[in-house]
Amino acid sequence: MLYDNSTPRYLPHIPHPEVLLMGLSPKGDAPWIEPDNDIGRYHEHKLQQRKIRGDAVYRGDDESIPAQRELRAALTTHLLDAHADCYSREADSLNCRPGDFQIPLAGEECLWDISLAVADDLAIMEKRSSQYHLTAASLCSPSHWLLAEKVGLAMRDIHDPIPGFHEKLTPRIDRFFEHLRPNHPVVRFNWSVLAEDNLAQLPGEEATVTADTPLFYRVERQSLVRLPETGAIAFSIRVYVHPLDMLASTKGAIPSLLAAIDAASPEISIYKGFDLMQPALARYRGR
Repeated sequence: MLYDNSTPRYLPHIPHPEVLLMGLSPKGDAPWIEPDNDIGRYHEHKLQQRKIRGDAVYRGDDESIPAQRELRAALTTHLLDAHADCYSREADSLNCRPGDFQIPLAGEECLWDISLAVADDLAIMEKRSSQYHLTAASLCSPSHWLLAEKVGLAMRDIHDPIPGFHEKLTPRIDRFFEHLRPNHPVVRFNWSVLAEDNLAQLPGEEATVTADTPLFYRVERQSLVRLPETGAIAFSIRVYVHPLDMLASTKGAIPSLLAAIDAASPEISIYKGFDLMQPALARYRGR
């Protein structure tokens, strides 16, 4: 099935207005990956990011290679089985018909190659010593973080900058990772409001916001899947960006968003940049 991405598919702030929330739910019958009419744009974006930023968008240690290979095989099978209308295989290549491109299936950069087939960024977490570490990732659409600063770190260290994260979520995440089973994948969502629609949001590149600045609603659909052979956890991150005005077509979407932003703690508001968005958000109040 080829999804239509012309309108917001997800508005996670409505069911989950709290910003700092695990929000995990079973994936159920929903597909692991959701190909849509933007796949070609994401593919070109990834190629451009790799050309410009090199290994800043793709890292993996040698010990992660078995998990990378397992993820490539699992995703290839999923795309061919669940999305046969979009993907086909020809020898050692995977063809994407909507995007009019193909990727190799036997290259040495396992994770990078398969990431080019989908819009999602991909990461692998593996248990080292007693904690799960980020051991490999293809990250071309980050939300204000750098792969070079996170790869190799344990989950709790990766989330150090988030105010209140350890007190509220770290123990729950540790338990969840221990009990995630291969046949029970889960999904969760993050949301934010930004003054730019760039897929790659890098730290230190935030725009200056005035009353007339266009705003955008950015959503991450994240999936977590246990790989049965290596025991690694595959983490996919699909970014959707829509003009904030587009939410007006859904009754209550903008008022509930403003309420969620207003309810955020001062620390979270600064971390998410909500405080900087206030001049532009003012024109949505009282509508």
